[in-house]
Amino acid sequence: MPHTILIVAGEASGDRLGGALMAELKQIHPALRFIGVGGEHMYDQGLQPVFPMTDLAVMGLIEVIPAIPRILKRLSQLEALVKKEKPSLIITIDSQDFSSRLAKRVRILGIPHIQYVAPKVWAWRQGRAHKLRELYTHLLTILPFEQGFFQNYGMKTNYVGHPAITMLEPYVKARSEGQKPVIALLPGSRGAELKRHWPIFLQTYRNLRQRQPNLSAVLALPNRKTLEACQAIAPWESADLILPVFGEERFHHLATATAALTKSGTNNLELALLGIPAIVTYRMNALTYLIARLLVKVPYISLPNLILHNTSRRVAYPEYIQGAANTAKLTEVMTLLLTGTAARDAQIKALGSLKALMATPKPPPLMAAEVVGKYIK
Repeated sequence: MPHTILIVAGEASGDRLGGALMAELKQIHPALRFIGVGGEHMYDQGLQPVFPMTDLAVMGLIEVIPAIPRILKRLSQLEALVKKEKPSLIITIDSQDFSSRLAKRVRILGIPHIQYVAPKVWAWRQGRAHKLRELYTHLLTILPFEQGFFQNYGMKTNYVGHPAITMLEPYVKARSEGQKPVIALLPGSRGAELKRHWPIFLQTYRNLRQRQPNLSAVLALPNRKTLEACQAIAPWESADLILPVFGEERFHHLATATAALTKSGTNNLELALLGIPAIVTYRMNALTYLIARLLVKVPYISLPNLILHNTSRRVAYPEYIQGAANTAKLTEVMTLLLTGTAARDAQIKALGSLKALMATPKPPPLMAAEVVGKYIK
């Protein structure tokens, strides 16, 4: 009888993690049977789906409200499946709210439960960390400082590496700056983010071009719809020398950038792993900012700085939030990063330290599979 594993991912990033993990697990235990929820990457590795992953992919506090009945139905469906199939192991990937609710429902069955991508309780609501020990048998983290954080709460935890390490490896090897300076602009993906960041980014870039006429820009966006939104918010002309790039194609172009101006987000870590000096900004609704100041307990908004601060009390990227993210300041600081200054050299050195901190002895999917494999008897 093959071992049955219930594996659940609720969004595209989790599907990629799940597919890579399943591929490595099959190398260790060829006879495994996978049931659960995922996307194309997990289907390719033989997942027997219970229902479409899109049923769980809901973002935003308001958007989730009409989806609650459907999500609760799917939760009950998985609970019934676990009781019927009695899998050898449960693996949930990211999707923290759904994963914890499933864990609460099935923990009485005593089945080992591994959570891949740890809840970010270190950022806010740290008091919840000790409760995770009751829900999960083991945590697999993708940020190096998380291992020590959760171990301090008595949890079995392993840092298995960030998926971006493997994904970006070809681009890191190919990184080469051209003779002319190139700035990467990453203003975000959602409408409100673009409205608050893109006009400032565009004006900063134009200020920089007045100082360095041979400067050009790469505008990294998720898709053409986002490009249309940027053009509607703050249009530009061909003379501005702005090249829009989309999806994974962006990494090829980012690898040639001299420096980057970016909104806070996951792309900060991608830039850091590519070794690109950058400025990180974030502007939000004033009320949201005040609430965030009360709830969030971390000193930095970008992952590279959080990782460095938690391990060596260093930082890599300057951060400018709310009114501090203005064109005058951004132009001043970016001018230093586009030229061979001490500020640029210091960033490059810090980024080298970050890469060393995040490095793993084996590829992240294999690191994860080796931990998971110990629970398959």
